Amino acid sequence: MTAATAGGVETPAGAPPVWTTRVAPSGARVALLVPEVLGSLRWYASTRFTGPRTARQFFLAPRGEHRVIPTHVLPGARERRVPLRGADAVLFEAADRSDSALVLVGPHHEATTWFGGPAPADGGLSMLEAFRFADDPAGATLVPASDLLLRQSGVSLIGRGDRATLVVRRAVDALPTLPEWAGLRVPAGELWRADRLLSDTASALVSGTVHQWRYVLAGQSAALDVVLHGPESGRAPIGLTEDQVLGALGALDAAWVG
Repeated sequence: MTAATAGGVETPAGAPPVWTTRVAPSGARVALLVPEVLGSLRWYASTRFTGPRTARQFFLAPRGEHRVIPTHVLPGARERRVPLRGADAVLFEAADRSDSALVLVGPHHEATTWFGGPAPADGGLSMLEAFRFADDPAGATLVPASDLLLRQSGVSLIGRGDRATLVVRRAVDALPTLPEWAGLRVPAGELWRADRLLSDTASALVSGTVHQWRYVLAGQSAALDVVLHGPESGRAPIGLTEDQVLGALGALDAAWVG
């Protein structure tokens, strides 16, 4: 990893960033100040649960994305839908029973977990008794019904767009992965640039450009990981110098409450 360094950094001209608030799967409220350089983002999330005989990951997405499961992920999968209070439970199972998924579908978002094999005999419905799912336009929450039985971890918000991917976590959760040296001081905290895990071909496409790096911002309550999409993603280069990118990301901010 390499610390981000810049002198006389100026933010590129453009619309000023605007605060927006999202709800994390844990129920935490996350206020975000996103610079224009990142473009429009579509919000996803992820969380894990562990407990006695339980280890389960859920992926949260805007409502409707589960429709690709029987058409692209598990072509021809069997489907079963069960209405629940405030949501529908939709079970997909591959025709050869090699994989299956359970999706909680709310008015605005959905939460998906994969079984990595045949679906449970009851379709996973008994498992759902261990969780509480609630949906809101700003984000869905998925929490344990009892903190005594399940522990929630790995909570992240994920913004995806044509220009960038942004991952937001609690600062305390991200602390073990941060560089041990000081980064560039910015209003929201410290900013680093870090290596990306790319194939040799992709690395060659972005070598010497701002797309060669991912960017990590650590603040008081939240940490953010930013990747700017470029030639390695089949897109044109962003067209900014490193100093301009660092200046724009210096306007990035997040506050994680809860």
